[in-house]
Amino acid sequence: MVEQNWYAVLGITSSANETEIKKAFRKLAHIYHPDKNSNPIYFEQFKQIKKAYEILGNTTSKKLYDQSLQLVGKSTKSQPVLQNLQDLIKYFHLLERDMQQTDFRFINYDRIKWKLNYPLFMPLFEELIQSGNFQVQQKILKQVLYVLSFLPYSEIIAYQPKLENCFFNQHHISAIRAYISKKKLEAKWEELKIPLVAIVSALLCLAIFLLAK
Repeated sequence: MVEQNWYAVLGITSSANETEIKKAFRKLAHIYHPDKNSNPIYFEQFKQIKKAYEILGNTTSKKLYDQSLQLVGKSTKSQPVLQNLQDLIKYFHLLERDMQQTDFRFINYDRIKWKLNYPLFMPLFEELIQSGNFQVQQKILKQVLYVLSFLPYSEIIAYQPKLENCFFNQHHISAIRAYISKKKLEAKWEELKIPLVAIVSALLCLAIFLLAK
């Protein structure tokens, strides 16, 4: 099964030639290379970009990949190239709906991050977000935070700088920070919950033992 659309990772279509593929890779690598930014989600995105170029930048592997797309009936449209605000709105609407149908027993964190990172780390993402009005920005931010809620706090916190750079309205920044604080408290409670339950259970057992004497 073909999980990723490597053309979409580089922001190109399957008609791109060798020069266009190389140009797209260099442009994205310049942005997301670990030497440029130490944030772990940038590193994860760079790995995807590098993998895409390894496949599409080689004539033989590109041919095999194109054949695999045809075999499973996929096209570059399966992971759309987001070119305008309407594309972005539609993408997050579908992503939110997809997450609402997710079975918590079978959550795949890598898949969630890929689905989220794909639009967030497009070179045009910030520009597209800022082209929308306050209500549109607020709705997209709400959807992004909803998707993030499926990840553990240790993963969520890495997205804070990126989100604050993209949604730099003070109201949005306050919402992001409030969300992060809430998730931090939830994470701390999860850490404390097991030992607290163990302590309470031990005290109850002790109380029962003393009463039985």
